[in-house]
Amino acid sequence: MIETKHGDYNIHEIALTPEALQPLVELHHQVLPSRAYASEEKKRGLLGELQAALAGRDPLIVAAFTPAGEIVAYKLGYRTGNRRECFYSWLGGVHPFHRRKGLGRALARVQHDWAREQGCLYVETHTWGDNPGMMILNLQEGFVASGSIAAVDRPGTRIIMRKMLQAP
Repeated sequence: MIETKHGDYNIHEIALTPEALQPLVELHHQVLPSRAYASEEKKRGLLGELQAALAGRDPLIVAAFTPAGEIVAYKLGYRTGNRRECFYSWLGGVHPFHRRKGLGRALARVQHDWAREQGCLYVETHTWGDNPGMMILNLQEGFVASGSIAAVDRPGTRIIMRKMLQAP
């Protein structure tokens, strides 16, 4: 179980249960630019979507909490690939009031350290062109753009970014 600190914030792993995920789902709808494209029905279904997508995988969900226990940032992803050599960093975000404090970077580093310890060779993430903060953070943390995917459910293009964790 992961437990660490970043300044006044507590960082720890979250279980894949509805009770543990519900505060993360509520935060998710406040922080990501894609929230503008999500229908109310899709927003209501996110908890079930997360549970279904992560079930049977090797997920890692980490979050940052205030000393009072309020969730203010999160990162989640899972191992994938034929030999489970990739860690796919799927979703993450930081509440606007708690940005510019290094929480996104701290959570990403916790995630990458865990993936490296699990034997993953690289981390992959997809980001949108309308999320420049995430693109900049990824580039600063050693990611390179490795491709793109045209979106079918909203305007824009997803940028595929990859970071090597260890030599193949």
